[in-house]
Amino acid sequence: MEKLLTVVIPAYNAEAYLAYTLDSLCGAFQSSRTAGKAGDAGRQNLLEKLEILVIDDGSKDKTGEIADGYAGEYPEIVRVIHKENGGHGSGINCGIREARGRYLKVVDADDWVDPEAFLNLLAALENSQDDAVVSGFYWRFDNGSGEEASFPEKAEMKEAFKGVRYGKSYSFDNIADQVYMKMHGLTWRTEILKQMPLVIDEHCYYVDAEYILYPVPWIRTVSFISDFVYQYRIGREGQSVSPEKMVQNKKNYDRVLESLCAFYQKCRDGEISCSEAKLHYIESGIARVAAGKIKILLSLPADKRMRSELVQFERKMLKKYPGIYHANRNKAVKLLRASRYRLYWLGVWALQKSSRAF
Repeated sequence: MEKLLTVVIPAYNAEAYLAYTLDSLCGAFQSSRTAGKAGDAGRQNLLEKLEILVIDDGSKDKTGEIADGYAGEYPEIVRVIHKENGGHGSGINCGIREARGRYLKVVDADDWVDPEAFLNLLAALENSQDDAVVSGFYWRFDNGSGEEASFPEKAEMKEAFKGVRYGKSYSFDNIADQVYMKMHGLTWRTEILKQMPLVIDEHCYYVDAEYILYPVPWIRTVSFISDFVYQYRIGREGQSVSPEKMVQNKKNYDRVLESLCAFYQKCRDGEISCSEAKLHYIESGIARVAAGKIKILLSLPADKRMRSELVQFERKMLKKYPGIYHANRNKAVKLLRASRYRLYWLGVWALQKSSRAF
């Protein structure tokens, strides 16, 4: 049977979470398979078009064993690939290469889906010819209870954009200035991902922006559904990150930002054909990554050297990539610029005292 959707699960040392993730995807399939009711026939047929592709990225725990167990129980829909460790981006790249579904969605091994909302996504995909289908997602705040259903939830936005008509096919160029698609809400047409001449950075974190932005020059249409499909696990409140970890985060951000800017340059120079609307969308997306790097710089111990690095980074972006620099919408970055970075010290203090999002 032709597969409609491939769900790619990059997994590394995820034994504590993977079973719950897979249960959320396989649960509806299991209930339909065993119920045997005539009314379930359509649902069963839809679920049989699902492919769940677990990429075991060289895990050292029981992640691979857990995944193999589900492949044995659900051979119709679960497939496992065991590979050497290459990082989150490597897992996504492998999933794209191996995917058999007409559409592709990435679900991280510590997150999960709402089963009913996921079924609605499958139904929408079956009737869709769009290059991207976007659904809602919840942030789920891990309260340490171990009961995912009890985790507090928050939607980043209630609707995709003001006046959106769910189920309608939109020209992407016509709405590019009204939306910003997040990785957790995105389902791409697999053909675009396979054919684009770009790969996501490997041995690296923070590759979400690459997955979001690299396909943009090749997409034509996008549609939206109202369901909140993806459940995105957020670390426990008050969870701290060491300075050493933040330094590593900075290195990853630098690498991804360099790749994104090189991609943008190709779009701007015409090496990759890209409309003005799409180019502005890409500028806005990379500006978000640049703001993330500034957040990291503010998270590191404050000193004159770090402030100088921040200022030099900003000057470089303004000189080389003015479109990205001026696409910034982050209020904290705007304040820093307006103060000519005199608020650097206050920004470091405020960020380190607050657990709120930047």
